[in-house]
Amino acid sequence: MLQRAMTHTGRKPAALAAAVAAAALLAAGCGETVGYTAGTGDRAKGKELFIAKCGSCHTLADAGTKGQIGPNLDDAFADSRRVGLGESTFVQVVRGQIAYPIAKTSTGAPGMPENLVTGQDADDVAGYVASVAGKIADK
Repeated sequence: MLQRAMTHTGRKPAALAAAVAAAALLAAGCGETVGYTAGTGDRAKGKELFIAKCGSCHTLADAGTKGQIGPNLDDAFADSRRVGLGESTFVQVVRGQIAYPIAKTSTGAPGMPENLVTGQDADDVAGYVASVAGKIADK
């Protein structure tokens, strides 16, 4: 199964791991660690915030959201979860995306608004999403 998942996923896990490593280096090199979380978010509050602030754009099965503008978060994390990347990695990826959204896309498609959630609220959303995204049954 792992071999099949690795063959199927191509470079996605490697790209995700590289993005996390780059974010960690950036955070380590700066006095400020915006976009980094200690992973202590309140998942229940994060779910409420996700539904209210993010669910209109993102699909996430656990939240019952079916947004079509942003990435489907179950699809985005399923392969990486399947090949063994851990929840702590997902927390940092989500938190980084919240802190540094692509507000203006190169394709002209709607981007993610800046400052949608900040501070502890952003940590809560990141913790929640990381705990559930990609935990879907194999198709």
